[in-house]
Amino acid sequence: MATILGIDVSSETLDACALTEDGTKHSKAFVYSLEGCRSLVKWAQKHQVGVVVMEATGGYEQRAALALVQAEFPVKIINPSQVRNFARGIGKIAKTDQIDAYVIARFAQVVPLPETFRVSLGEIRLKRLVQRRVVLIEMLSAEKNRKSLADDEIMESISAIIGVLQSEVKRIESAMDEIRKEDPVITRKCEVLTKQKGIGSITALSLIALMPELGQINRKQAAALAGLAPIARDSGKMKGKRFISGGRFDVRRALYMPAWVSVQRDPEMRDSYERLVGKGKLKKVAIVAIMRKLLIRSNALLNRYCFGGGVVNESFC
Repeated sequence: MATILGIDVSSETLDACALTEDGTKHSKAFVYSLEGCRSLVKWAQKHQVGVVVMEATGGYEQRAALALVQAEFPVKIINPSQVRNFARGIGKIAKTDQIDAYVIARFAQVVPLPETFRVSLGEIRLKRLVQRRVVLIEMLSAEKNRKSLADDEIMESISAIIGVLQSEVKRIESAMDEIRKEDPVITRKCEVLTKQKGIGSITALSLIALMPELGQINRKQAAALAGLAPIARDSGKMKGKRFISGGRFDVRRALYMPAWVSVQRDPEMRDSYERLVGKGKLKKVAIVAIMRKLLIRSNALLNRYCFGGGVVNESFC
């Protein structure tokens, strides 16, 4: 087993712990800056790190991850709640940045992690834009809701903000399209995904950015990563209701409206939706099933037309 580098990320520091197979650990803290990231890369190279693991921290981890990816280190981003539960399980109740870095490395050493997939610089840039667009759309929706209740004194202010936000959304979408044009791999993936009814260019680019594993994993892995795999809750003779949990919320959000469009325009999806509703399933349960089918189909299409069909062998749905 190669040396594992666990990194605890905060807004100002990067606490690193290099953990070898025999349990030897080397720890060091770096200032979270461009120069600090460079120093971290050199330190990782010195300790012959084989894989880097860090928690998802709402975007704080991206700059450090980008520096490490550019230095050709495999980087894995893991769920912080899983790490915290693991820490309790091994008796690490205290919580400091140094302890957290060690726990992350130890977690990666003990728990089998998903295969590392190389992410291009274009995909990293695209992810930042996709996430920024989501924030702007939320702000725009909030202002439109306020406008419906506003009086004349603040109507002008709200209208001005809406105009600015709409312009910025268009600018972000143009920047996303420029990345697509510059990167032939992203271009090809986008062409394949948009062949489906309900999947437009923005949704396609969002899926490419938020789930770069698509096309290189099987259908069960794809559904689980997005949090669209039904989870059982059974005990003895009791059969609990299936539910979805965890996974990548941004991916589910990107698929929600396309799923409704797909139900309207794709006969196969419409039949599936109506069949589920006819069996007494709630509409929200039925649309989640359609989201899952869209994701699985997207995964199969990318595998067939972008990765040669050699990774998974499955039907579209």
